[in-house]
Amino acid sequence: MNIAILGGGSWGTALAVHLAGKDHSVKVWEFFEEQARKMQDERICPLLAEVNLSENILISSNIAEVVPGTDLVFLVVPSDKVEVTIESARGLITTQPVIICSKGFGKGLRFLDEVVKEKIFGNVYCLYGPTHAEEVGQGKFSGIVLAGKNSQEREKIKEVLSSDFFKVELSDDLKGVQVSSALKNVIAVFMGVLDGKGMGDNAKAYVITKGVEEIKKVGLALGAREETFYGLAGLGDVFVTATSKHSRNRHVGEQVGKGRKIDEVIAEMKMVAEGVTTVKEAIGLKEKLNLELPLIEGLYQIIFEGKEIEKILSQL
Repeated sequence: MNIAILGGGSWGTALAVHLAGKDHSVKVWEFFEEQARKMQDERICPLLAEVNLSENILISSNIAEVVPGTDLVFLVVPSDKVEVTIESARGLITTQPVIICSKGFGKGLRFLDEVVKEKIFGNVYCLYGPTHAEEVGQGKFSGIVLAGKNSQEREKIKEVLSSDFFKVELSDDLKGVQVSSALKNVIAVFMGVLDGKGMGDNAKAYVITKGVEEIKKVGLALGAREETFYGLAGLGDVFVTATSKHSRNRHVGEQVGKGRKIDEVIAEMKMVAEGVTTVKEAIGLKEKLNLELPLIEGLYQIIFEGKEIEKILSQL
């Protein structure tokens, strides 16, 4: 099968390596021309340096070289770049399915599948779960959720993705997996703050429990199903992102917990921490849904208003 991956970062590269390992022909679009050239020539990704790119992976900064003639398109760019990326590709995408791997919301807290669906003719799916790129790229055991409405096509995409060490579960709860995947990054940042401040395991257990409940509250208000929040795309993704050494979001929070300013931390990072963008957007959910969201609001106050962590915890 011919597959296009829009986004040459760590997760896009890990997916490319996994799919190429199943003998699919993979083309990766990388926005930065110099990085695309380096990846193509040296067969490595600077953000995933321990993983080698096989010869059946093409990397290009020319999107017109990547998308035409493909059977599937994976969208693996930061959430705030989804709309502009799909707009650039819309004339090249015909009826092939688009699988969104970006985690977050669109402008105005819109679901990303709605943003993408406005631009293309085929079906839209979401692929989310506890899958750090560093481990998937090395072929370590992982599980993920593929969500979408067309059950027959969904089964075919599952077959493309699945292996003995890459388990794919199916769902039709597009709203639930998107809410979970976006807001779990908020919890991960909060967990990092607690680590940076040295607050201990009890505090982290408290926050992660309250965080899952808050995510579920938002999801149910938006029409999602409760069971989604206790599956791989929910609790599973929360756990891995909030506790792993690979988590960029946890790292950002940890630096803030140590007393550093958020702008300083972001400026020195090579990869995007979606949780920072998401917490800015998610604060609007309180008004939009008329919900009390003390964890999301509390993290916003810690990061952007300099509120004391202890005071926020006492109010949760």
